[in-house]
Amino acid sequence: MKKSLLVFVVLVVFLGLFGSAWACPGGDGNDLGVCDTFYLTCNNPVQFDPPPWEVYFPFLVTHDVADFYIDSISCIYVPFEISHTNASAYCSISSWWNLVSFVPSDSARSVFRHFGGMRNRMMDLYEQGSGGEWNNRIVSAQYPYFRITAGKTAEDQGWWESSRTLFATMTLLVSDTMTIGIQCAPWPPDDIVNVLFCRGDYRTYRPSQNLPFSIKISYMPRGDVNGDRVIDVADVVFMINYLFRSGPEPVCFECGDANCDGARDAADVIYLINYLYKNGPLPQCP
Repeated sequence: MKKSLLVFVVLVVFLGLFGSAWACPGGDGNDLGVCDTFYLTCNNPVQFDPPPWEVYFPFLVTHDVADFYIDSISCIYVPFEISHTNASAYCSISSWWNLVSFVPSDSARSVFRHFGGMRNRMMDLYEQGSGGEWNNRIVSAQYPYFRITAGKTAEDQGWWESSRTLFATMTLLVSDTMTIGIQCAPWPPDDIVNVLFCRGDYRTYRPSQNLPFSIKISYMPRGDVNGDRVIDVADVVFMINYLFRSGPEPVCFECGDANCDGARDAADVIYLINYLYKNGPLPQCP
């Protein structure tokens, strides 16, 4: 335990001491081989049910290993500042929605969960049962800041070759339509502004990245089959034409799935008619 802790402390110190130039193009001397890349994405910018919404931001890593003993990633450091454009609404982030646990009971809120059809590499290492998962994991969430640091100890598995492999998933809780902006920013009182990777020999470098990142979170009512943002008889007619007269498809799958049963069929037409004319329930998932 003391040895593992010492390795992590040394690693964090090196994160602060080693400067990094901008990665490719232009090159970072500590980034060996093909340029490594950090990607921030948004899994669900369009919402189909009433707020609040959990909005997910997967972090993906592309990594080339020129020399495994030197170049494999041993730590990933991600400091974010988050902003949004809707002053009357809230966009919140907390450790409750962003756990670092591998425990199955916490998996739904862990940043290291498998997500969106992608396997999370850290969770994969844990599930192998060999102890290769990174044991030093920190999430600091205090809006508007978010920071995640994950580092391996001497006994853990280094990060090997990868192409857009899931590292973590950040969750925000959003109450209304807005544009969310995410950029690198120092986490007080740190002065480190960049996303950083650390090699096996503790030399850091800044990967190529797509930051700052901006995404519009919008609301489209479930049952709004024609995409005009209103649920009315026109949606019933549109759905009937689609199902029985070879008409165009609904603007999205969720819009046509009014009863939220995972299908677009006659039951959705009946559901919309009941909602519009018989005081039936609002089209939404329970």
